[in-house]
Amino acid sequence: MIPGFNAFRALRAVPALLAAILGASALAQNPSPPSRDRVYLRDIEGIWVNEPYLKALTALRSPHAAAKKTLPVVIALKREGRAFPIVVTDFNKASVQTVLDIEPDAKPGFYRLVVGAGDRPMTSKEVKYIYLQGTRNAQGKFERLRFAELFLMKGKWADYILLSGEISPYINRLVLAGRYKDEQGRGWEFSESGEARWPDQSFVYELSLNDPGAGCEYLQTEDLKEGADNKRFGYAWKNGKLSIYPARMVNKKVRCDAKPLAVLTPQ
Repeated sequence: MIPGFNAFRALRAVPALLAAILGASALAQNPSPPSRDRVYLRDIEGIWVNEPYLKALTALRSPHAAAKKTLPVVIALKREGRAFPIVVTDFNKASVQTVLDIEPDAKPGFYRLVVGAGDRPMTSKEVKYIYLQGTRNAQGKFERLRFAELFLMKGKWADYILLSGEISPYINRLVLAGRYKDEQGRGWEFSESGEARWPDQSFVYELSLNDPGAGCEYLQTEDLKEGADNKRFGYAWKNGKLSIYPARMVNKKVRCDAKPLAVLTPQ
């Protein structure tokens, strides 16, 4: 498997990763003191992405380049059965744990997640704490949070934005999704849901998001036939146009040809 795809698929398939902890107890060892602004795990449930990475990705429209400029950090909180797992990934490696509780911290608007393995009883000395800070909007919702994430950020504070939907369509929309015309006037399309429609073929695609060894930005087809090899195509934005390249594996690293298959103009 190419680096970057493992962690991304893990994030998209949280229930499969967490089957072993679904029966875990979600009780904290010590009850939280009462607070006038009590926050529950359901209040922050969703997919949170660090804001500097989203700004870089929006500007560059190139995931590998954005990941080199600023570390992508995604925090996914999603209830699964009786457990409340937390997945943290940079699209290359991932951490999966269980949130046992959310507690108010000393300052107003500051909280901490009580995090543990989740597949066994734990003492207060074994749990870890992920600190966060945020303020509800006029509708009583959290749209932005600051996390002091431990796995990738080593406790460094950073700003995170809540995505309104799933992460794959969101990134596809920023990077590639749209309709195009090639130099012969033929139509090309990349959908937000991950479907590519080219003049000579159609397929399901997935963007590579963090592959440090790759020589270019690329997408990978998802062939649903058992045993079939996935194809790869490179792409690059230049002067508002999108070039598509043949791509191949060279010494277990993705490389793109110098000559493009097509140069596309957004419609």
